[in-house]
Amino acid sequence: MNLKAPRLGDSLIATGLLVVALVTALADGQPVLAPLRDWDALGVLLIAGQTLPLIWRQSYPRAVAWATLIAWMVSVGLGYPSGAGLFGVLIALYGIAAYLPRRTALIHGGTVLGLMLGWTGFGILAENYVPWTAFVQIAFGVTLPMAMGFVDRQRTERLTVLERTQAAREQAEREATTAAVAAERARIARELHDVVAHEMTVMTLQAEGARRMAQGADPRLGEALGTISESGRKGLVEMQRMIGVLREPDVGGTAARNPATASGELSPMPSLATVPALVHQVQDSGMPVRLSMVGDAPVPAGVELNVFRIVQESLTNALKYAGPGAEVSVSVVRAADSVTVTVTDDGRGAAAEPPATAGGHGVLGMRERVEALGGTLQVGPDRGGGYRVHAVLPTGQSARTATERKDVGTIA
Repeated sequence: MNLKAPRLGDSLIATGLLVVALVTALADGQPVLAPLRDWDALGVLLIAGQTLPLIWRQSYPRAVAWATLIAWMVSVGLGYPSGAGLFGVLIALYGIAAYLPRRTALIHGGTVLGLMLGWTGFGILAENYVPWTAFVQIAFGVTLPMAMGFVDRQRTERLTVLERTQAAREQAEREATTAAVAAERARIARELHDVVAHEMTVMTLQAEGARRMAQGADPRLGEALGTISESGRKGLVEMQRMIGVLREPDVGGTAARNPATASGELSPMPSLATVPALVHQVQDSGMPVRLSMVGDAPVPAGVELNVFRIVQESLTNALKYAGPGAEVSVSVVRAADSVTVTVTDDGRGAAAEPPATAGGHGVLGMRERVEALGGTLQVGPDRGGGYRVHAVLPTGQSARTATERKDVGTIA
């Protein structure tokens, strides 16, 4: 058996108890009662046997308990007074209860208790100098430290369970954060493709149309337009390849929900034209939705995408929180310099206000989208009950300026 190094605290306890026992035993040089044996070198050695083993009470609680018990039994059997050295046995019994499984502790503790009571009872019957109160003292002296040990062990086990639960919770939070980063990465990839691919496609088609119209003109003009068209096509291919890399963590998530994506094709950009289809999808789920779309002013692709996302998130929140029987009204007004989106429901309102979670979801996600375009967002309970989302997104120079400011801040 490899002997473990003693703990500093246990060494101090054992040494301190040894000093107390020796001082108590040798203070007067003579025992209190005449029939008891005088302290000598053997008595001091037995006191050391009852105290010094406590150095290893946490590493080897059973061995320490039996070692101190045997030293005590020999000491009182030879007629030495049962002094402070007895506390070594009691502390060892505490260690049995605190550091061993309950069943094992009860077996060893019960055996030690039986032996000590039997040895004390024998002394009471055989020697008239052993008082009967020693029997009661031994019974309580063994029971109390073991009870304290059981309580401390139970508390330690409870703390261990709490620590493991906390560690598991932190691990789950780390995994959730990783999943959120992956989801945000895929979302950025989708929206990057939606906006940039749309504009590059328009640019390529315009270049090809201009090239056909320029047939018969300066050959250099046709060559330049052909270069623009070819560069646009190559750029689309390269962008789709890079977007595919960014979307890899989302495999099995978004791809599983979008058959077009799963087949390797990127889905078309959501826009104002796809809002009616979104509304029909919500209506098919059982919630009545009224849609009003007014105006035909031109809207940049990025603004169209964010209008769609705001309507989508608002309808999702209505499905989650408005409650059964609620109706939703969606209004999109396209003006010359802005798009106004209003989504209201007559459901439970503030009692079920959707949480402002991060990562592009909920009220916080909508607010980030609107502020990125230099717009305004108002959300909260409606006057007549229910919940209201009202967003104004600029479509002119103010929107472009806000986007440029955000880009400069990102680069900086």
